[in-house]
Amino acid sequence: MKKRPLLRSTATVPIVIMLACFLWQVSAGAQDQSPVTSPDINRLLVLRPDAPQAFFFRQTESAYQTGKYPTYESWAEPYGRLQGIMGKCLEEECLDREPRNAMFFRRFKQQHPRQAVMLHFNGNARDPRYHTEPFFAGHWIYRQAVVITDDVPAENGVTDIAVQNVRDFRIETGRYKNRNDDIALFGMTADGKHDWNHCEQVQLVSVNAKEQTIRVRRGCYGTQPLAFKAGASRAAAHQTEGPWGRNNHLMWYYNYATHCPRDANGKTCTDHLVNDLARWFSSDGILADFDGIEFDVLFNDTHGDTDGDGIVDDGVIDGVNRYGIGVVQFAQQLRERMGDDFLILADGALGPGGSRSQRAFGIFNGIESEGWPNLNDWEFDDWSGGLNRLLYWQANARAPAFSYVNHKWIQPVAGQPGVTRHPDVAPARHRLAMAAAVAADNAVCFSIRPANDPGGKPGIWDELRGGARGEAGWLGKPIEPMQRLAARTPDLISGAASSPADLAKIIQGNVSTQVVDGGLRITPNDPVATSTAFRISAIPTSGPDLTVLATLSADPMPGYPATMARLGSLGITDGRVQSLMERDDIVTGLRLRNQTRDRSLDPATGAKFSAARVSIEEETFDAFSVHPPYKAAKGATFWTIETDVKADQSLCFALGMGPLSPQRSDGVRFMIEATVLSNGHRSVTQTIFDETTNEHSWLHRSVPLDDFAGNRIRLRFLADCGINDNSTTDHASWANVRIQQSDMDSLPSQPAKKANTWVGAQPFTAGCYASAIGSPKVDIEFRIEGGQAVYLHQISVHAHPDALSRRFENGMIIANPSPRPMKFELPCDLVGSLGHIKGSAKQAPKTNNGRRTGSAIQLGPLDSVFLKRVDTASR
Repeated sequence: MKKRPLLRSTATVPIVIMLACFLWQVSAGAQDQSPVTSPDINRLLVLRPDAPQAFFFRQTESAYQTGKYPTYESWAEPYGRLQGIMGKCLEEECLDREPRNAMFFRRFKQQHPRQAVMLHFNGNARDPRYHTEPFFAGHWIYRQAVVITDDVPAENGVTDIAVQNVRDFRIETGRYKNRNDDIALFGMTADGKHDWNHCEQVQLVSVNAKEQTIRVRRGCYGTQPLAFKAGASRAAAHQTEGPWGRNNHLMWYYNYATHCPRDANGKTCTDHLVNDLARWFSSDGILADFDGIEFDVLFNDTHGDTDGDGIVDDGVIDGVNRYGIGVVQFAQQLRERMGDDFLILADGALGPGGSRSQRAFGIFNGIESEGWPNLNDWEFDDWSGGLNRLLYWQANARAPAFSYVNHKWIQPVAGQPGVTRHPDVAPARHRLAMAAAVAADNAVCFSIRPANDPGGKPGIWDELRGGARGEAGWLGKPIEPMQRLAARTPDLISGAASSPADLAKIIQGNVSTQVVDGGLRITPNDPVATSTAFRISAIPTSGPDLTVLATLSADPMPGYPATMARLGSLGITDGRVQSLMERDDIVTGLRLRNQTRDRSLDPATGAKFSAARVSIEEETFDAFSVHPPYKAAKGATFWTIETDVKADQSLCFALGMGPLSPQRSDGVRFMIEATVLSNGHRSVTQTIFDETTNEHSWLHRSVPLDDFAGNRIRLRFLADCGINDNSTTDHASWANVRIQQSDMDSLPSQPAKKANTWVGAQPFTAGCYASAIGSPKVDIEFRIEGGQAVYLHQISVHAHPDALSRRFENGMIIANPSPRPMKFELPCDLVGSLGHIKGSAKQAPKTNNGRRTGSAIQLGPLDSVFLKRVDTASR
């Protein structure tokens, strides 16, 4: 049975529901049973080639709301109109989903055997009140530990505990700022590690910074109060996420690291999680008959202490990401347990450009893209990166490949922590996101919902059901691969890159090249390089649009699974501009008041530094989001970079503050210091920029570097809380930081464009599209993590948008990612045979008007169209 904490009151529950819950839990209680999976998973409609594949997402989990759905029939009837359902049926994240959701989902599967029924499950963390009895203290990740400085008695109730420093213990934290930390108290072993066998879990009540004490509620989450000796014990807060819902709980991070501590039975966190999942999906489990699982927020990296020495390591030991490797090992262990007739998916768009996502290529069947290209990207700035992710996973997933785009964009609601809303965008934007997904063989579900259908049924986007035709899969089978229209236009470097030998002549950077079968082998000259970076310079342009298509592969990184692809990026930069934000040698740190030396960045101070895409007043830039320290320390957060300065160059950048800063912040002091480096020696440091602002707008600034021409300099960018030491709401951004020729305009229209991609053992063609080229020549830049060989098989550059088209048995999709209109000439054999679908009057009736097309299609900016074959419309 599930164990709930004393803090949660027990509501009166009808006897029949309690009995049902008891029976479900007992049936799921057997250990290590073999799961029963679909006898023929390929019969599922979402796995058939007929496009579009579509299913209902988490709106289906409202089954638990008895007032809204008093019977199974009242819930199931609206959701049987597509090709499947996905939702939460367990309570690892959200309360009240059991047992009704699981029962309804199973019954739905029995009623609709060809529809996919899948579980949505948090892959990063778990509510500690939910089936955590088999886990032990070392199976979770903790933040920095602090020494307990006074003896702690073994007593029930509330205790004040003296610690070395209280600054890392948080009250009013979490998504909604309404939760306090969960904390573990540990004894210490002789080698300085946490004593997992002498551990008590407690809940933080309050923090007394003056007395350096924390008040905690003792003996929580199934543990008993223990005694702890001063100087020989530690306290560490759990690394948590959420809560996902105001009434839900903070969730504890799983420790997937390969060095995860083992319990008395030799089991790791992965062992217990796989056992849980196999049991729940077994023939007598609560999730029997389900077709698969999607792991929400399953990362390749983590934050916190994973080896129990009390020091934050983020899962990286001796330079190797052992947490990320552990996630791949978890995926493999689960796959071996569940077999191939079971769909396993996970998030594939976590972090900037998908960089933080798990890398279980060849093990998982595919990914979820939550928001496409990204959650906050309805301008499609990351069009190319989004396509790279979709296409790479389709080519490198375990068969049968199944990925989907969750059509969803969100923006924060000012003044309401944790609250978001969908942006109000034109119908064309919705079509464009769905067109990219379908053209790339991805299914579609939707969190942004159109207006309800007649009778109050949940609405379905016209593009997913052919409008009045009313059925998913209406386009039929594809009769050609996805077409990138730019590839049909002239290649701007065809002469210079006609052969690998010619290509080798134009590769620049601190690398060596070697012609090999099928391409060019490129390796860093630095034997300890952490990335492989090279470029092709001075490519002539013609107009504002430029699409680069590059086919790459790479050797694996040593110490990592061979299937664990490397993260790469393909960039287009103004040849006159040098970005300072794409470098591997950026160093971050803190400058605290009354301290003579700078120190490393310490999250315990509240200081923050992260790369992000930041939007202010409809302008979006690559930025470093920073916050000065504010917990028991004041001062500045900084980052540094070294660079060479040429004659007639300027340092250009934009400053920005958060949406609440004008009302709550007294301003952040932005400063830039420059130090000349000569023969390893430093000159006197100069402050070359100093400005304080709290404005929620981009402030574009330029600093001439004439005094440093011909020298290598170190630049330090500081964000200080200001002369009043008031760090309230000091959310600051350094954006679009670059060195450029002084005679240029302060801000080129698009000085740099980057698209991430995965680079693995098999050649893959990645793209990068820039829509606002303002220079007569550009550089193409490549950067792939790791110092092992990279292979460039082919590259082409085209003065055209990265527009798409794809033909199907019953129609065609055309997509225009450009901010300008595009005319598309239909193939001769389709002229007169295509028409617009007839859609709902509540969605996009001007486009989906049912009319026949002519010989050409005129698309607006950031637009697409789903066309039907008129001669097959009656099928």
